[in-house]
Amino acid sequence: MYYKKSSLIGLRSFLRDDLENYSNFLNDEKVTEFMEMGDKPTTEKLLEDTYKEANFSENNVVFSVEILKNKTFIGTTGLYLINWVARRAQFRILIGGRKNFNRGFGTETTKLVVDYGFKRLNLELIYLGVNEKNEAAIKAYKKSGFVEEGKHRNFVYNNGVYYDSINMSITKEDYQKSDLYPLENLNNQ
Repeated sequence: MYYKKSSLIGLRSFLRDDLENYSNFLNDEKVTEFMEMGDKPTTEKLLEDTYKEANFSENNVVFSVEILKNKTFIGTTGLYLINWVARRAQFRILIGGRKNFNRGFGTETTKLVVDYGFKRLNLELIYLGVNEKNEAAIKAYKKSGFVEEGKHRNFVYNNGVYYDSINMSITKEDYQKSDLYPLENLNNQ
């Protein structure tokens, strides 16, 4: 069952069966090129912690991302560190498998999660941080209504280099005023 879906992808529960593919994504240096992940081999403990964070935390809502056409797991996404009083959450996404890059999956996933966060969870703010060199992600976030707010200097360390992290957010008001939402091709299932 999909919680949300578009014409391309669906969001479903993160399952234990997803852990092997997730591990492969984390161990692929191209997937983690702009992240603070992938600096060491993925361990069973990390995978178990990821599974628990996705399924047992009251302050995270985590999904697996699946291509609808062939039911292929391509990554994870979700709203993390949810502050239920202030109604804010941090958006995270990981699309793996190099063949899945630059196909619109990141943008569609981002839009689905933003829609879910504001409509289902009644959030007021969704925020994120992104490596300044991750141009594809920044483009997807902007297409989804996120705006740049500033940056943390030398915040991300990867492969011997420090990068600035661009801070972005979308408010419920931004979401409601945007011509990006509601999307005709988004359906609740």
